[in-house]
Amino acid sequence: MDGDTLKPRKVVSTRGMTVDGEYHPEPRVASIVASEIKPEWVVNIKETGQILLVDYSDIENLKTTTIGSAKFLHDGGFDASKRYFLVAANASNKIAAVDLKTGKLAALVPTAKIPHPGRGANFVHPTFGPVWATGRRCRCRDLDQHAI
Repeated sequence: MDGDTLKPRKVVSTRGMTVDGEYHPEPRVASIVASEIKPEWVVNIKETGQILLVDYSDIENLKTTTIGSAKFLHDGGFDASKRYFLVAANASNKIAAVDLKTGKLAALVPTAKIPHPGRGANFVHPTFGPVWATGRRCRCRDLDQHAI
């Protein structure tokens, strides 16, 4: 969108295949966040389970990386380093962790029923060190130490 007028500058379709191989004609955008590592947006496509990394450094020639994760993506937040974006896949009972430095899925972590972490919280645990946590039955420790 144009920052002054809020008129769309470019419209990009989200329709396509789900991570299960089915076609979805009208998947919704669940959330959009800006990376602090690169000039890119992290776009979560709810029904398809696709996470798009959209390089906006050249708005006329967008470069998009598509990362398959799990269906029913919702919202999420960054770990303390801001390198990893963690997003809930609610009805799939998973948290997808994307490494924004490499542009790849770092982990797909199983959780208790229907995770809904919001942005989550970052703190330093005296034994485990940096932790990203949520009060909604799921937790992911620092992903540099996470066994994948």
